[in-house]
Amino acid sequence: MTQKCTQNTILASKHKGNAAIKVIILVLFVVCAVWVINSMTKDPTGPVEQCPWVEEDRIVTDISEINLPQSPQISLDEEKAISHVITSEDGQDRGRLSIRIDPDGLVVATWKASYKEGIYEKDFTATCEGNIDAEKIYENENGDDPSKLFFITKGKFLLKAFKQGNAIPGGGEAYVVGWISPDGTGTGTLVLAPTKKKTRIYKWGN
Repeated sequence: MTQKCTQNTILASKHKGNAAIKVIILVLFVVCAVWVINSMTKDPTGPVEQCPWVEEDRIVTDISEINLPQSPQISLDEEKAISHVITSEDGQDRGRLSIRIDPDGLVVATWKASYKEGIYEKDFTATCEGNIDAEKIYENENGDDPSKLFFITKGKFLLKAFKQGNAIPGGGEAYVVGWISPDGTGTGTLVLAPTKKKTRIYKWGN
């Protein structure tokens, strides 16, 4: 009788142990699955010139919320216009980018480009709207430069890719961000984002 009770106790202990192991494995599986899903769905992060959506909340809906520039930043006593030819990393023409900065701090950027890429003739257009934000301070490996004025815009780009006369439409989100120096020159990027994990980045400026 005592031997039978001992065997039953051992079997019960093994059963509890196996159940605990199964629970631990299940919990680990769920944790790993959640981590993988979050990694796949989370927007990439990085410098604003590469991942402008990280600063998208600086685009205001009320013009009174715009942080206007102060010395030593550029004065916006009149409309400022900036125009730059866009080139690819290998020096190919990728159209022209035009940026208008209004005295109230609103910014409009437009881009047009037509070029051949592989077997396709491509026509791009984009219009982005946003504003300046004087509170964001420029910084790099050399330190801070409070004289540069930040702006960010967002919009849509449209693409028509022609192959043997047939047009294939495309498009997605577009961003133009940059820094304006006191002399009116600027630098920044044009970011085309069919998805936030698949982007094309063009630099502009001096």
